[in-house]
Amino acid sequence: MRSPAIIGRRTRTAIASVLLVFATAATLGAGAPVSAAAPAPGTIYVVENGTGSVLSAPTTGGVATPIVTGITGPGGVAEANGTLYITTKTSVLSVPATGGTPTTLASGFSDAFDVAISGGTLFITDNAAGSVVTVPATGGAPTTIATGIQGPVAIVVAGNTLYVTESLTGKVLSLPVTGGTPTTVASGIALPAGIDIAGGALYISSAQGGSVITVPVFGGTPTTLATGLNSPFGLSVFSGTIFVSESGAGRVVSVPITGGTPTPVATGINRPFGLTVVPGCTGSVCIFSGSSGSS
Repeated sequence: MRSPAIIGRRTRTAIASVLLVFATAATLGAGAPVSAAAPAPGTIYVVENGTGSVLSAPTTGGVATPIVTGITGPGGVAEANGTLYITTKTSVLSVPATGGTPTTLASGFSDAFDVAISGGTLFITDNAAGSVVTVPATGGAPTTIATGIQGPVAIVVAGNTLYVTESLTGKVLSLPVTGGTPTTVASGIALPAGIDIAGGALYISSAQGGSVITVPVFGGTPTTLATGLNSPFGLSVFSGTIFVSESGAGRVVSVPITGGTPTPVATGINRPFGLTVVPGCTGSVCIFSGSSGSS
């Protein structure tokens, strides 16, 4: 079991407390990651809450290489038009996907956890405030569009709808991108963390349950696709493959979208959190690492 000091910035959030209880100290040994069964080339960006850097490695498996350093406590990541958007505890940053100096776009959050982007607008979950806020992708003051959410973690946008994982109630919620009262799409999930959408279905990581599940976007009974994961956190679907950051094991794994045994893609990562996949890239996985010592 890991200590609160090791967890870092997330000790102030309820989800970090639950992860602390249910994560184990086991990690993978050193060595080259094993590739999944012929995944399509692309780039995965994943937050590693441990070193304050951005790493890159192939989606087909490979060694992670730093491309950006000095980020304090990142949590979630999104990409659009060659720019990465990263949440820290109190702010949202942008940085070129090829690396560079981060730019602060907005600040003053209680605990900004995840970020999604659509149409020039960033959508951000504030875990401690229990809210969803928007910020222009070019920067500006945050605008609250939903409140009263109990431990919002991950967020994904599809068309005019946002989907949010509500960690403290075990639910997935939907709400309009313009704001409003959230509607329950799925419930009974053991600490839902990451979320993505593909082909009319939502894909969700259950951090406490150690699993990946799916549910129709309009609601229904969750179906389990993979089990036995050590605190799965960030999740992204790309070209028929689900990529998951396994926080307790320090790695990224891939799972067929129809379900199956997880395959390691990148290992030796220090507390991976949120992730996203960018199609049509040069075939690398870019891994964001958060600095330790913040809280």
